[in-house]
Amino acid sequence: MIRKNVTRDMQKSPYRCLTMGHFWSMQIMIPIAMLILSLSSCKKDPAQVAPVISFISEQGYTSHDTILQAGQKVKIGIRAATTNANLTYFSVRFNDGKSQILLDSGMNTPSLIYNLEVIKTNAPQEQWTFVIMDRNRIEQSVQIVFTKSDSSKWGKIRTMHDIILGAQENSTIGSFFSLTDTSVMILTQAFENQPMADIVYYYGQYEGTLASPNEAEAPGFFTGPEGIANWTFKNETRYDTTMIQSQVFDQSLNDSLILSAYEPAAGKKKGKYVQPGMVFSFRSPAGKLGLIKIEDVIPSPSGSVKMTVKIQE
Repeated sequence: MIRKNVTRDMQKSPYRCLTMGHFWSMQIMIPIAMLILSLSSCKKDPAQVAPVISFISEQGYTSHDTILQAGQKVKIGIRAATTNANLTYFSVRFNDGKSQILLDSGMNTPSLIYNLEVIKTNAPQEQWTFVIMDRNRIEQSVQIVFTKSDSSKWGKIRTMHDIILGAQENSTIGSFFSLTDTSVMILTQAFENQPMADIVYYYGQYEGTLASPNEAEAPGFFTGPEGIANWTFKNETRYDTTMIQSQVFDQSLNDSLILSAYEPAAGKKKGKYVQPGMVFSFRSPAGKLGLIKIEDVIPSPSGSVKMTVKIQE
């Protein structure tokens, strides 16, 4: 038989202490060994390569800082590409003393080509920034600065008085206006002369709106076989509200006021809440800038708007 004191002595023996120490060491070392083995067996991710963005420098494009006349037009081209992760974001930012965002777009593409026509504003200096970002959230950008020439001369303008457009249910006055020949057209005429239709007027639930055929809501007001939804050519005019007073508008004889009011990043596809005395800045489908002063409004779907238009020649 084994005596109890012998068992007790064995528990206190160096042999017993060595065995327990080895046991706990093994418990610690096994996970560490497994971790090292796991890490050594993993393949490293390939190095992340930043996307590339640059200005197009071909003939007809402006790709470097430039001095421009106020009102001068230039074309900017952007080329971007990635060899690692697709491009997921593109932004166009404009700063003439006030930072604005012209375009803020998501995407999923390995490359991008973007063209933009710029009209030099009346600001002494303006900076355009183009930003891309890939799926790995690596961001790259390029910038170009346009400075107004000290020798800038104001351009001539055309003035069109007493233009009256009917709203969508007006049966006697057309709702479509051509900035080219100052003609007012009903829907049938506009359908037959789609490239001539620059401005559209309609009256919504609460307010009159200046728009153009490419504006999203306009097709809902002009329907049928000749409705805007069935057009194959849709002009787009951009609008922005201003703080210009009627008297100042009336006294304008060149495009200095037009250029002062123009904000490249502010233009929307429609000018809403049309009221007498309001002055809208606009950019035509042909890229000309202008101002519209609202003279009178008959507020209903069968009503009308009376306006004066000033536009660059």
